[in-house]
Amino acid sequence: MSAFTFQRRSLLAGAGGAALLAGTGALAGCSSGGGNEDNTAAKNTAVALPTYVQYTGVKPDLPGSDKGVDPGFRNFPKERPKVVPEKPGNGETLTGMGNIYYAVPPGPDRNTYWAGLNERLGLKLDLQMVGNADYTQKFATTIAGNDLPDMLQMQTVANFPSLLEKRFTRLDEFLAGDAIKEYPNLANIPTRHWKPSVYNGGIFGVPIPRGAVGAYSFIRQDLFEAAGLSPEPKSFAELTETAKALTDPKKRRWAFGMWGQVRNYLTMMNGAPTGWREEGGKLTHQYETEEYKQSITDLTELWKAGVLHPDAFSDQLPFKNLFNAGTVAINATDGYAGWTQYILDNASNPTFKLGLMPVYEREGGQLAAWHQGSGFYSITGLKKQDNPDKIKLILRVLNWLAAPFGTEEYLYRLYGEEGVDHTVNPDGDPVLTKTGTANTVIPIRYMSDSPYTIYQPGRPDDADTQHAFQTKVLEKSITNPTVGLFSNTHATKNATIDKTFNDGVQQIVQGRDPFSKLDELLKAWRSGGGDGMRSEYEEQLQQAGGQPG
Repeated sequence: MSAFTFQRRSLLAGAGGAALLAGTGALAGCSSGGGNEDNTAAKNTAVALPTYVQYTGVKPDLPGSDKGVDPGFRNFPKERPKVVPEKPGNGETLTGMGNIYYAVPPGPDRNTYWAGLNERLGLKLDLQMVGNADYTQKFATTIAGNDLPDMLQMQTVANFPSLLEKRFTRLDEFLAGDAIKEYPNLANIPTRHWKPSVYNGGIFGVPIPRGAVGAYSFIRQDLFEAAGLSPEPKSFAELTETAKALTDPKKRRWAFGMWGQVRNYLTMMNGAPTGWREEGGKLTHQYETEEYKQSITDLTELWKAGVLHPDAFSDQLPFKNLFNAGTVAINATDGYAGWTQYILDNASNPTFKLGLMPVYEREGGQLAAWHQGSGFYSITGLKKQDNPDKIKLILRVLNWLAAPFGTEEYLYRLYGEEGVDHTVNPDGDPVLTKTGTANTVIPIRYMSDSPYTIYQPGRPDDADTQHAFQTKVLEKSITNPTVGLFSNTHATKNATIDKTFNDGVQQIVQGRDPFSKLDELLKAWRSGGGDGMRSEYEEQLQQAGGQPG
């Protein structure tokens, strides 16, 4: 199945990309030889995925679509139905571990939001909150020490199917087919999001769903308007001229920030695949295509033109801060959920105007194929339990946490208690207070979550803007055919070979190495693990009749 981890929320690649935990060797309790023999596409495609039962208790202003467009709400619904009639627990304690992107909030003894959450769940929720930068290492030590919490935000590692089989609960009897109807909020997660939770011929986790659009191309529309520029450059030539018009080093302003974002945008513009391209059961990686070479040629031209920030190749570039400050005008591919954060970050800037920029084909006129996201952030694994009632308790909690947008449970999960964690504006929208902003960030959203909904409190037009953008770009889009497949080579080697390859590409773009060096980098990437990944993925595609499982 899918070689996944959660990605940095701040830089989400077109394929919903992720940085994998690699180089850890075999996990304690898992065979160093692989131990993945039961993880075959033939078995996985035979799994009865959970029945999808869409929640219809709240009607969106802007409906979703079968193309993957998310439903949109201009305001928070005034009627907020309660969808979990009984508390999931009866005084028990549940443990969990997930990553956090913010300062760790106070515990339930000093956090009324957390205490209120425990009251609503009917139990004590004991969470380990690990900073995003440290989560990979913490996950490794947690697995190696076999000190597992009841619920764990998973990362793909070496011999991942074997790890799941040995230490985590197979959930088919609770979730497969119509069994999931016992947990209606989990049943509201569309079928496509469940595929990456299938390993070894069974369901081994609950997915954290993410939208098909995957990423947005954010722009400072106020800067575009001030310069009299169109937010839709329709060719590479127009993109270059737009970037030059936005760039003024004397004013400390550049069109683009991080080089990887620009590369991702250009790969779409040039028609490169997202991750892999499948033709007749054979896979070609993005790096191997002529479209990718053209993208690097174009990126080199933009670098020479001086339209990227001087520190564009630094991993430490605070590109969000630079965007907020107007130092960078375009964040070319950033996580779509970042819309809310950009609005919050600029609440005190009356001139700030956020916009979105679609991608057109290099020679112009036609929209390029958009690179869809993977459709999930991570999966939540449940530690093996002797008592099936404990599994049911955990699933009831995850069901509560997955309550759909507009419900009473969703309102509390995201915004806490009115008058303490949030206030309500004249249109009925909840707005977090300073207290709520600090207290509500416990990582329960990485234990379980509802499908994404477009909504921005107090800004009804934002829903229309985002919905129209998603509708436009998803009309013509492509997916990565390996999403839903597992490669042990990817889990163990990809992080290393990918870094080596991209370090070399950076040298080429900056003019320190000749373009011919790209062939050498590609050869090393293939021999270092690229061909191994291809072989493992192709075998599974062939077993599944050409369809990812």
